[in-house]
Amino acid sequence: MTDIQLAADTQQQATGPVVWILSAGELGEGGHVIGVYATKDLAQDDFLTAAKKIPFGIDKAWKDDDEAVHVHGGCDWVSLEPHTVTTQRQLTA
Repeated sequence: MTDIQLAADTQQQATGPVVWILSAGELGEGGHVIGVYATKDLAQDDFLTAAKKIPFGIDKAWKDDDEAVHVHGGCDWVSLEPHTVTTQRQLTA
């Protein structure tokens, strides 16, 4: 195995599982994390609860290529996004 192959294999092993981060906030004001979930399904009820709290209704809703989901209503937003957990130090080039 070449050094490049070894580095590539080690780099792939440096990332761990995916967690789903649910956050909400206001455009221009920032946001806050509501929760972190092991699966997207576990976050579903909390996502719907947060979306229902948008005071003026939902103007726009979409899903990204990475399966993240977002809703906007006025200046308010709710997002559920996947994030990879780093489980060990990654090699740097």
